Amino acid sequence: MTLFQVDKIIGNVNFDKDLRSKFEGMSENDRVEIVNVTRLESERIRMRKVSDRGTELALILPHGSHLIDGDVIFLTDEKIIVIKRTVEDVLVVSLHKDIPQDRILDVAIKLGHKIGNMHRPIKINGEQVFFPIQSSSELELFEKLFFSLRDNLDISNDSIIFDPDEGYNIHEH
Repeated sequence: MTLFQVDKIIGNVNFDKDLRSKFEGMSENDRVEIVNVTRLESERIRMRKVSDRGTELALILPHGSHLIDGDVIFLTDEKIIVIKRTVEDVLVVSLHKDIPQDRILDVAIKLGHKIGNMHRPIKINGEQVFFPIQSSSELELFEKLFFSLRDNLDISNDSIIFDPDEGYNIHEH
């Protein structure tokens, strides 16, 4: 089997109208291939992957590249190969909207401190903070960890394509 080398991201079907049109046309003719990647794989610039149709790919991307859902990594008249990010389990911490003004800073700092000590990447959306978990069984662990803040927040879990906010990815000491 032929190994195709991929050295750049051509574009993204979610943001480029021309690529979206090609993708839709090729979908109708069953000429779309998907490469599933995890969040951690999406940050790698060198890896080998196999599409859902068996096409072998060697990705050697420019430094600083980051694969996102919908990226086109291969395009010919015969086929289009698109990145599909896999979903992962996340914890969703929602701050109550009725937190007294004199408590907001206290709650936010304590929440940030507790999450920071766990060295988890985060995504903030309005009053919600998202971070990845290994399994839904971690929900109970975090309910205990956030017990002192329980009157000011709700904790739930979800499965989403998780992209941490810029600068808030995993770090080590």
